[in-house]
Amino acid sequence: MDKPRSIPGGGLTLAAFLFGVVLLALGLIFLCAAIQNPARWLVAAALLALGTIVTAWAGLRWRRARQLDPDVLDDNITALARRSDAEVTLASIVSDLGVPDDAARAALARLEAAGVARQDRRAGRTVYVFPGLQESKVVRRCTYLSLIHI
Repeated sequence: MDKPRSIPGGGLTLAAFLFGVVLLALGLIFLCAAIQNPARWLVAAALLALGTIVTAWAGLRWRRARQLDPDVLDDNITALARRSDAEVTLASIVSDLGVPDDAARAALARLEAAGVARQDRRAGRTVYVFPGLQESKVVRRCTYLSLIHI
């Protein structure tokens, strides 16, 4: 069985997220306490702001790591190829998906190894073609005409 892949730096990201949640909780407690003692407004605002920043940073880092996950990246590249007539280039993947060059190359190598994509050289550039996504021409024949022999 495949064991689930961990996200690089996941421990730090999770710790930062939990730390941000604790700061937000403390900020809310100080905000409630500020009703009795107005001097606590500043501490409450600082804790809420810091907690929001740390939690948002952890969330963005987690989302970026998920975006670079090999399975997710392969699916995104295939979806991009589906939208662009079953052909993509490395430059289009990097610009449209916003992923680093080396991650895009690794994903394309995986897709080629799986037989989903193949390389073609056109006009001095490499184009990755997805044969399974290309439209196929269907020719319909009338069954009645095939029965009539003239």
